[in-house]
Amino acid sequence: MRQVFSSALFDFEFLRVLGAAPYHGAEIGECLEAASRIRDGDAEGWYRVWLDMGHRAMALADEAHARHDKTAACWAYLRASNYFRASEFFLHCAPNDDRILAAAQESVGAFDKGWVLLDATVRSVAIPLEKNQELPGRLYLPATHQRLGADKLPVILQTGGFDSTQEELYYYGAAGALPRGYAVLSFDGPGQGLPLRRDKLHLRPDWEVITGKVVDYLIHELAPEHGLDVSRLALYGASLGGYLALRGAADPRIKACVSIDGPYDLFQVAHSRMPTWFINGWLSGWLSDGFFNMVVDRLAATNFQLRWEFGHSKWVFGVDSPAEVMRAMKRFSLEDGKTQYLSRLRCPTLVTGPAESFYFTPAQNAEKIFDGLTQLGPAEKELWIGKGKSTGGLQAKIGSLALLHHKVFTWLDGQFGIKRSNAGRA
Repeated sequence: MRQVFSSALFDFEFLRVLGAAPYHGAEIGECLEAASRIRDGDAEGWYRVWLDMGHRAMALADEAHARHDKTAACWAYLRASNYFRASEFFLHCAPNDDRILAAAQESVGAFDKGWVLLDATVRSVAIPLEKNQELPGRLYLPATHQRLGADKLPVILQTGGFDSTQEELYYYGAAGALPRGYAVLSFDGPGQGLPLRRDKLHLRPDWEVITGKVVDYLIHELAPEHGLDVSRLALYGASLGGYLALRGAADPRIKACVSIDGPYDLFQVAHSRMPTWFINGWLSGWLSDGFFNMVVDRLAATNFQLRWEFGHSKWVFGVDSPAEVMRAMKRFSLEDGKTQYLSRLRCPTLVTGPAESFYFTPAQNAEKIFDGLTQLGPAEKELWIGKGKSTGGLQAKIGSLALLHHKVFTWLDGQFGIKRSNAGRA
């Protein structure tokens, strides 16, 4: 299929921005103009152009808001937020660059102006973690006319992934959930969004601890006040977030898990993309850390995708070298000693995979996860492998968000006993 950029990474990230268009996270014409102004592989150009597109959208939003056109203002604020998010993405090779936090804060600020104008109730929350640390979250509640009768609200707890922000999560979660009568609590954890950029908190392998704290907060602080049905609580994540959701779903308070395109073992994903002699030589100790780092750094000097992958990974994991990145990845696995971590799950689980992913291929990830859920019966687990850009074949279902929502909520409705009719939403 024809690409906008010849670089697979640049093309994917462009589609990631464009793919939010159905939910007002992008304007097609603006994205095409941006692409025409960016040279393939030019991270600085990518930053400048998307930052400019964000400021242009903000100006339109402010003008519409001054005229009391809440709809136009909301849409423009949302896409400004997404453009600001995209602008700093390729700067992660140098995470000390001050422009990263500045653009991220512009993204958050634009989104905060936009959600006030949504046809929904949105509440910003600070979720206690530990040692006086707090995680930023947002609770989305459907408007009265969107609700499923007089019942309490089914609720989705949405976790991010390896390079997402909470603002982007809106397009994958609340944008599809609210019109269907679901509440959503999204959050940025360590290694994500502002906790990484502002607070210097790094990604943790014990994500079940993180989600456990968030579930505590949801049940004890949010559910009583907002009518949330904790007996219909789903945990949902995409890409690495799909893996993190599986870890959190071992909590018996989680009643359904949606794992979108996640890995089974992060180290094995990286291992499979390296020459066998090189990675095995390092693992055996025949090649030193110094040699491993030197080879990766030299290759990365002429390969932007590799440079970004290791640069972003060092930042997220809080380590200083490619060898340390590889060791950190070993801690993100569903192998749990002599057993599988998956054996702890008792809730119904939807697992998906992307046939065209250049990271998490289905055979070694989605299919392996699905096969590992041996304790679940046929009615309690489902596997969907997307094939082709239009049917969920790209990582995290980029470019197929409407289809993603269709599939996810058809499955969740079935698990939670939600029956929709022409007479109403349920």
